[in-house]
Amino acid sequence: MNLDKGLIIVIILLAVVGAFVAIPYAALAILLVGLVSGITSPLTELSDRTGYLLLAIGAPTVAESLQAIPTAGAPLEAIIVSVAIGAGGIWLASMTRAVINRVMP
Repeated sequence: MNLDKGLIIVIILLAVVGAFVAIPYAALAILLVGLVSGITSPLTELSDRTGYLLLAIGAPTVAESLQAIPTAGAPLEAIIVSVAIGAGGIWLASMTRAVINRVMP
């Protein structure tokens, strides 16, 4: 298993555990893991970066509708929102690197 897959697994595990157990600064931890993932293996294609941006923006909006599901809705929403935070971190690091690479000779 490479580092990128391992970091994605950490994001998912933190999201799932954080949905059921209160983890202090869980959102910050997920964002930092996403940033590290984006730094260590940046998204080089514009379409990949756009996909992660859309996931980070759209997933919490869609997850909000899961509140209608009794019992399971709130944890599912928490998991999806947390994964979207990780995707936002990956996008932020990749976009920053792409801008730096474009500006620097």
